[in-house]
Amino acid sequence: MITLLQEYLTINTAYPESDYQSAIKLFKKYAANDGFLVNELILPSGHPVLVITLQGTSAQPALALNHHMDVVPAPGEWQFPPFSGTVHENVIYGRGTQDCKGLGVVQYAALRQLKQSGLQPIRTIHFIMVPDEERGGFHGTKEFIDHSSFVSLNIGYVLDEGMPSGDDTKLLIKVDERTPLQIRVTSMGSQGHASGLSHYNCIHALTNFLADVVAAHTEQQQLLSSHQAGDLVSMHITSLSSNMGVLNVVPSQAQATIDIRIPSHLSLDSGIAFIDALTKKHTGIMYELLATSQERCKAVALDSVFYTTVAQSIADHGLIPKSFTFEATTDARFYSQRGIQAIGLTPFTDVPNLHGTNEAVRIDSITQGTAIISTFLHAFCMVNN
Repeated sequence: MITLLQEYLTINTAYPESDYQSAIKLFKKYAANDGFLVNELILPSGHPVLVITLQGTSAQPALALNHHMDVVPAPGEWQFPPFSGTVHENVIYGRGTQDCKGLGVVQYAALRQLKQSGLQPIRTIHFIMVPDEERGGFHGTKEFIDHSSFVSLNIGYVLDEGMPSGDDTKLLIKVDERTPLQIRVTSMGSQGHASGLSHYNCIHALTNFLADVVAAHTEQQQLLSSHQAGDLVSMHITSLSSNMGVLNVVPSQAQATIDIRIPSHLSLDSGIAFIDALTKKHTGIMYELLATSQERCKAVALDSVFYTTVAQSIADHGLIPKSFTFEATTDARFYSQRGIQAIGLTPFTDVPNLHGTNEAVRIDSITQGTAIISTFLHAFCMVNN
């Protein structure tokens, strides 16, 4: 499967010009050779989704092995070209090795092994390739679950992306995730000469506001010793600008963007109420909501058959399973909102480097990850649950 991953990595699916059709064509070729049922759907956005199916013998709710085709851009100086799939010292480099083409390949490899065994599962398994996750999934999985053919897939469970553990003794199982609340804050004033001591400065007002944001973020950081990061609120200032940029002129307007992440145990309304209260403390400050998601994950119970089967499959390979809440947001929320149980598992012990320069995964991680997913498929789909 290393060859498949190398081929997949050479296809530039970085947004905004993601080459989805080449990725679809690649997996269609493999699926045809392996004898799978294949269905390509075109979403209202024009983006494609590929569904590769191993049919089960019962009407039990199907399992979906979900991964997204798109990746983030790869600027900067890489050790090897980010879209080359270079293997060096038993490590494969490339944008998407961890997030999440590497996951897609181990999912497909495990499904292929089951197909080649000649055994037919009791539960139908769908391998699903979706677009647009890195830009929020609104023109990807959100449209997919509203597609006329989605209901016929009878999906009851989704194994989606998680993150590598960075620990050779354990793997992480994502059971929940946070929701973005992204805002732009604007401070208004009047333009004037920078020598005026008493002149109102909108940047000063904005930085006072942002100081309160940093204080709130710092309070949450201080809880990290006793809480998972995914269960806390983060408030990262991501940009700061004014409408002038002239050395001796006080601008009339300054802006900042803030990426806030809300854990599932807090409502979005409570996050907005916090911003409202903070804004009222500062003169001349207003904000607008740039992005959020009404779809939110529902945590998968640790005593559910789905979770315990995933955890036992990891333990069967000598690793410790550990549940966690993902700090970011994935396609899992769209499935979860529909009442579908969604778990995230990226079965790699590599140091996490999602979206980073020199993103890579070890060859033995691909092998081990395939074996773990294969064990899970046998345990969850070959018996009545």
